[in-house]
Amino acid sequence: MPATSTPLGVGIVGLSAKGGWAAISHLAALRAMPDRFVIKGLSASTADSAKAAGEAYGIGFASADPAELVARPDVDLMVVTVKVPHHAELVAHALGRGKAVYCEWPLGKDLEQAGAMAAGAQTRGVPAFAGLQGRSAPALRYLRDLIGQGYVGEVISSNVIGSGGFPWGGASMANMAYVLDDTTGATMLSIPFGHMIDLFTWVLGDFSRLHASLATGYRSVDLIDGEGAVEATAPDQVVVGGTLDGGAVVALQYRGGDAPAGAFRWEINGRKGDLIVEGDTGHLQYGHVRIQGRRGGEALGPLSVPTAYRLVGTDPTGYSDAVAHAYRAVHEDLVAGFSTAPTFADAFQTHRLLDRIERAADWNRRSSQ
Repeated sequence: MPATSTPLGVGIVGLSAKGGWAAISHLAALRAMPDRFVIKGLSASTADSAKAAGEAYGIGFASADPAELVARPDVDLMVVTVKVPHHAELVAHALGRGKAVYCEWPLGKDLEQAGAMAAGAQTRGVPAFAGLQGRSAPALRYLRDLIGQGYVGEVISSNVIGSGGFPWGGASMANMAYVLDDTTGATMLSIPFGHMIDLFTWVLGDFSRLHASLATGYRSVDLIDGEGAVEATAPDQVVVGGTLDGGAVVALQYRGGDAPAGAFRWEINGRKGDLIVEGDTGHLQYGHVRIQGRRGGEALGPLSVPTAYRLVGTDPTGYSDAVAHAYRAVHEDLVAGFSTAPTFADAFQTHRLLDRIERAADWNRRSSQ
């Protein structure tokens, strides 16, 4: 890897001139740290779309061939920001070249594929990072430290209720309808709930026992930008309960669509105090939450995230903030040899937990494939 004083060269697969997640999060995050990263090129699905993106964002090299992008000697880190079904083939280009790779979550479309990707990175000894950026968000790192430092004492119980939001509430845009298909690996269970339960277990520990129920409440989903409707096969109602390794009893529920009031609430109850985490979206990975706490006989009050947790000058309310903090951790890992950014191995563990939930719920996706 380059010396600390040399920014890492980045190649992005999936950056579109029309905007989207890669532009508002990854591009903004990387460009917020010009001393650490410089974007050397991009790849898109067609030559025309690659050219348009290159012109829109001022990126000199643009290609329809991801293999051509990753082969460039000035690309140190390959970033994969496309739909989940294409992750494995694109990651393979980076692993084959021995290039570090950052892939969005979910890592693979199912447990088997995610496991093969994680094993491939380990076998080749290639640094491979997963887009579980919530673990890097300042507020959620602070929350984990509060628990670790004993703010609430021994955790006795915890509960979460959240909303998956659009498009899991009976209406969708045509280009988003693929997340209603249970075979794509990109669903409410894997994306908003998956990010949440990754963070839940990162903060409080894994499940020793669990039970679960999954259902599809909105089977017919209207297309708001077209005619007709599509059939949904992925779950939009998720309930998981159980006991953590530390003994805490927990209950988690996510529902499709928007909440009538408050899209996210997480309570953590301990022998010495309580914490409440609230947000206006069920996508906890954004890191846009408010934390309240109390200990002993204190009244519940807000807990401000200390400034020491903010490591990048991005907008705390923006979509790029948690992603930028994740990239900063990636830079530290690649250049200084740290091990702080979430890896493919971490992602595989969360895939295993989601698979465990599906099996506990006797979910029938496997039989339909």
